[in-house]
Amino acid sequence: MNIDNQQNKYILQSVENALSIIDLLCEHEELGVSEIGKFLNVGKSTAFRLLTTLQSKNYVYKDKNSKYRLSPKFLSIGDIVSDRMEIINKVHPFLVELADYSGETCHLGIWYSKTEVTFIDKVAGKNSIRMSSMIGSNKVAHDTSLGKSLLAFSDEDHINFYLNNIGFELNTDKSIKNKEELRHDLIKIQLDGYSVDNEEAEIGLVCFGAPILIRNKAIAAISISGPSSRMNPRKEEFTSMIKNIADEISNSLQ
Repeated sequence: MNIDNQQNKYILQSVENALSIIDLLCEHEELGVSEIGKFLNVGKSTAFRLLTTLQSKNYVYKDKNSKYRLSPKFLSIGDIVSDRMEIINKVHPFLVELADYSGETCHLGIWYSKTEVTFIDKVAGKNSIRMSSMIGSNKVAHDTSLGKSLLAFSDEDHINFYLNNIGFELNTDKSIKNKEELRHDLIKIQLDGYSVDNEEAEIGLVCFGAPILIRNKAIAAISISGPSSRMNPRKEEFTSMIKNIADEISNSLQ
């Protein structure tokens, strides 16, 4: 029996459904009982009981239109999580330095799952354009420069798992199309020490990333993002700086 099957036999359906409601309300500002029931493929009465339980613990509330929303309790939970994530406190000053120097948006990210990364900190520079990224949002690793850095400096088992289990959605005509192309990109990142998202996720957006390493394995990664018209002419400058800053962070965490 593999690990996933072993874990599945211990999962409580009711708890999984309740957590799925929280995930849904992260994606949708508000939802009614019937809408949640349809999303979860459960009856209206089951959805109502789940929502009532979450409401009793102050995780959701019902507005004047009888729609359910996430409660402010998640603000305090988010603060607790952030306070406990020491890496944010240690890396943030470096992100500020990077954003001040480059004028562009800078991110810190870590693994969310075996295939997705999550942004845990963000600093906007003076030239920053509005971006879709937000703290706590998740993206498929190879769709981001910091995700590629994390993947390139993961152990070989993780890399093989990723290559054999991920889909390749073509966001633009420059997106990575298959695992052979991604494998080639990862080898280049390992040699160069930095990664590039060259309009692969969004036309006009270029990002440079670099890994934060502990014992030669990436525990996090940082990136600079901005319009291709500003990023490409300064590629050598930005990639050199982000590598140096990532090295400084890595040394500070040893």
